[in-house]
Amino acid sequence: MISDVLLQQIAQGEGPHTEFKTSAMNVDALAEVVCAFLNTNGGTVFCGVSDKGEVVGLPQAERDSPILNRIHQALAERLTPSALFTVSIDSLEGESVLTIEVPEGKDRPYVCSGRVMLRRGSRTLPADASALREMVQTKAVSAERWERRPSLAMEESDLDHEEVQALVREAGASERLRFEEADDDDAVLYKLGLASSRGYTQGADVLFARNPAQRHPQARVRLIRFEAAEKTGAKYLDDRQLQGPLVSVLHQAFDWIRGHLPMEQRFDADAKAPLARQARLAYPETALREGLVNAFAHRDYASFSGGLTISLHTDRIEIWNAGRLPDGLTPAVLKRNHPSLPANPDMAQVLYLRGLMERIGRGTQKIIQACEDHGLRPPQWEDRETGVTLTLWGPGGAKASEASLNSRQKALMDAIKPDEVIRPAEYRERFAAKVSERQARRDLVGLEELGLLRVEGGGAATVYVRTNRT
Repeated sequence: MISDVLLQQIAQGEGPHTEFKTSAMNVDALAEVVCAFLNTNGGTVFCGVSDKGEVVGLPQAERDSPILNRIHQALAERLTPSALFTVSIDSLEGESVLTIEVPEGKDRPYVCSGRVMLRRGSRTLPADASALREMVQTKAVSAERWERRPSLAMEESDLDHEEVQALVREAGASERLRFEEADDDDAVLYKLGLASSRGYTQGADVLFARNPAQRHPQARVRLIRFEAAEKTGAKYLDDRQLQGPLVSVLHQAFDWIRGHLPMEQRFDADAKAPLARQARLAYPETALREGLVNAFAHRDYASFSGGLTISLHTDRIEIWNAGRLPDGLTPAVLKRNHPSLPANPDMAQVLYLRGLMERIGRGTQKIIQACEDHGLRPPQWEDRETGVTLTLWGPGGAKASEASLNSRQKALMDAIKPDEVIRPAEYRERFAAKVSERQARRDLVGLEELGLLRVEGGGAATVYVRTNRT
């Protein structure tokens, strides 16, 4: 199903970050738009939507998934240099919509069939000489990002051939990308921007070296399991470190978490045998997987004091990484439609090609939805100078959220009903007159993070709507 976030984006019409196409078959036209989004500020292409924003669905001949996967391959072949973008299918009332999500590119200028395209309002236009000069000058003075710098001590013998070939197989099986020289590891990495005349990049080292921690100790992942939820001096039941190629470590971390989670028995009244017990993990696997993938893709690999730590408590799971949210993003914004700003696009592209990342910039919303479907308290993100922490709350989290409300927030929850609207100024006047305007805003953001309110509009038109969550 098309998410509410995407529906809201469609409802706002075409603009700097949104393009509508009724069909997906004109790949040349699609490639120009993708190129323009990469060169500007990112955006989304919706195929199966009319110019007026009506969801008409793709023609029947375009609804076959293998054909749509080949569209990604065709787009990738038309773009230089290699770029991160995702292609997926959504449905609304039986109609299929192809969604191409494109983050702002970090290797501009991007070229499509010999031309550099830009997004100007709702139009896609060739870049003029002035714009080209500005992009080239900006690239010349910009610091090279960590994943693109050469890994000076990495040699060919350090490369894990099986990991590279796993990428080739998985990208080919999904038809997301085809490698002409699939048996040549260096050619595969060169195509993805992970190798150059200067050698292997640091991104290639973390992704495909047998033991990248020899050169980058911050690439290790720490796993901790605690004895009790909240106890001073609680003992570690388990404390270990993982090291190796990134995707291999990611799978090991996921399996370790699953292996230590409790199973809960439940009855499904809608099942064919409603009295039969059904076992499921106490946490949704979708949220666990997305949380891990986001942490691996967005962590700050440049800091030797950084890292990634997964902590299992009896009432929650915490996933910490040494990255920071990009400028303009806050934990509250992660729950809404927000721009995708991947910290390590080369590494994120490999995660996408290997089927571990389905769409750009939607992982946080999938985590929220998965927790809601599982009947759990909404997840929580914290962005501090030391890094970003995602907390997934286990069963019983509803009581914890109730206890975390202050008297002002409780008064608001008691006063308004589901779907009722309140403006920030009204909240302060009625419930928070004795605190600062900043604190009143924090109250509302806190309620949004708990899933008790949702935000609509922006700027002076911002309102908060009471949800059905209790």
